Amino acid sequence: MIDKVEKQKRIYQISLLLRRKPMNFILEFIRKNWDIERAQAYNYINSAKKEWQKYFKNLKRAGMGYHISQLRELKDQAYSRKIIMGRGDNKEVITIADLGLIFEITKEEAKLMGIYPAEKHKVDLPDVIKVKVDLTE
Repeated sequence: MIDKVEKQKRIYQISLLLRRKPMNFILEFIRKNWDIERAQAYNYINSAKKEWQKYFKNLKRAGMGYHISQLRELKDQAYSRKIIMGRGDNKEVITIADLGLIFEITKEEAKLMGIYPAEKHKVDLPDVIKVKVDLTE
């Protein structure tokens, strides 16, 4: 039996894996690292998914301000990008702004604030759309 803190650590690890790994990989990871049966592994995965739902609910509540602050933090890092110039004893670290990245982040900020023109997409749909619903399942 594990304590509450260890369980939360495991759920957090699984939530990170859910972002990029397929379910089979996650199940195998759980089995190998924690020697847990498949049913219990699914319980961990469901708990991690619930944590993600809470996270996104809080993000939505925080609104645009949260996203803009995240973009500005990234932009700040792009302004102070470090590059190593030279070799051997002649190495020097200099700071050069990543102007391309700064421009892209600025565009995203403007889109969030509604001051950048929206992208237009033309979709041609037929006058009548037929939908078939199968109720046998």
